Amino acid sequence: MNPYQAVNPGKKIMTVIGVYIAMIAAIMMSSGGSTMLPAAAKEIGGESIFSLAQTLLGVCSVALMPLYGYLGARFPAEKRTLIWVSYLITAVIVFSRGLVNSMWAIVIPSFLIGCYSPAIYVLGFSIIRDMYDMKQAGVYLGAVGTMQAIGMLIGPTLTGIIIQTASWRVVNFIIGPLFLLGALLVLAGAKITKEEGKSIARTGTFDLPGAIATVLFLTGLILALSITNYAPFGSPANSLLFAVAAFGLVWLIVIIRKKGTEAFIPAPVLKDQNTLCLTLNNFFCNLSTMALYFFLPAYVINVMKLPPTYAGLVITIYSIPGLFLGPIYGRMIGKAGNARNVSIFAQVIRIGVSLAFIFVLTPSTPIFVVLGLMFLAGFYGASGGVIPAAAPQIQIRPEIRQLGNSMVQLGQNLGGSISIAIYTLVITMAGMVSGIKIACGLAAAFAVIALLVSFPLKKLDLAEEGK
Repeated sequence: MNPYQAVNPGKKIMTVIGVYIAMIAAIMMSSGGSTMLPAAAKEIGGESIFSLAQTLLGVCSVALMPLYGYLGARFPAEKRTLIWVSYLITAVIVFSRGLVNSMWAIVIPSFLIGCYSPAIYVLGFSIIRDMYDMKQAGVYLGAVGTMQAIGMLIGPTLTGIIIQTASWRVVNFIIGPLFLLGALLVLAGAKITKEEGKSIARTGTFDLPGAIATVLFLTGLILALSITNYAPFGSPANSLLFAVAAFGLVWLIVIIRKKGTEAFIPAPVLKDQNTLCLTLNNFFCNLSTMALYFFLPAYVINVMKLPPTYAGLVITIYSIPGLFLGPIYGRMIGKAGNARNVSIFAQVIRIGVSLAFIFVLTPSTPIFVVLGLMFLAGFYGASGGVIPAAAPQIQIRPEIRQLGNSMVQLGQNLGGSISIAIYTLVITMAGMVSGIKIACGLAAAFAVIALLVSFPLKKLDLAEEGK
């Protein structure tokens, strides 16, 4: 039995709540950042550089995903420490944003804020699975969808109200303490001794070259896709970043082939059917989701000529189904031991909604039609939070679960970053009116791929589960 399961139930609940609170704070920060950062730049300057804050945060979070996965697998007893320290770092930096008078003082430390992402999505999810059996973990991890919905509902709205009535600085004075509360709860929550952790630890030496190659590949790729405003595609700087990414990837492949199970990303992780399918599913789901989530609010304002309130309502309506569907999806996955049926259901809706927008979205489309479709889209949106949270903890073998989960979460970050680059290019070339229909067509195509990779997902047998 996993030693975390023997921890006092009250301690375990404190850890779960700490992860939930940090997740709500993270979603509030990311969903409200598009409002808070421009408001800050307008007051303290730096309107040409404020977007770098989100870029650096994303680079850090992607680069740290596999590292946190490795550390969690190698030192299970230190998961708790990595989580609460990461939350604490984020809390201090976010709170300090409200005290500065230079945009560079916001941008540069943003690189370190990215540590909250693997602390939540890699270690937070895995420690919940460590503490509970498959069915109970499915329930708690399913509630992740509800936490994301809460963050999406209150993040943009609350940020806008606070900026309008008080200051952008106050936003940081709220989100920072939320991360601090999450850190304190995890610190006081479930823990095991180093001796107990050895029974579930991955053995072997640290693969430093593999870690460096992974960081080079991910950092080069994300930067090349994210800073096109400063280094456009085809420019020497952008080409150099892609070259660094290519070098890192080739080096990483050579290391994996040479070291096999001892590599930083072990060969068995990449060969595992469920890990591969869940990673691809998460990647293509995020490629698909961003077409509407990112660009539809801008279409409502700039093309349909409606007030910004309606643009915010588009995202609010999209978030509502997640409030009640998250636990339902999680319970279904935990009971079946397989996310296949939930994913198939979600992808069918995703394809239908994407195609519907191609045919019905025009500058004169009634807003209630748009809102109705976005409410329906919320049924697949809820699965986008639950499946990556619950499925890896239930469908990846225990001996590779920690690193396998980090690969699945990496799919989400890469999918989101690449999708924005793709859709921005499409809309820039075709214009907003025609471009968003092309984007919806691409979203439907990506959803078809996500549907296809859902079918091979399989339930672990009792021997694989380790029971």
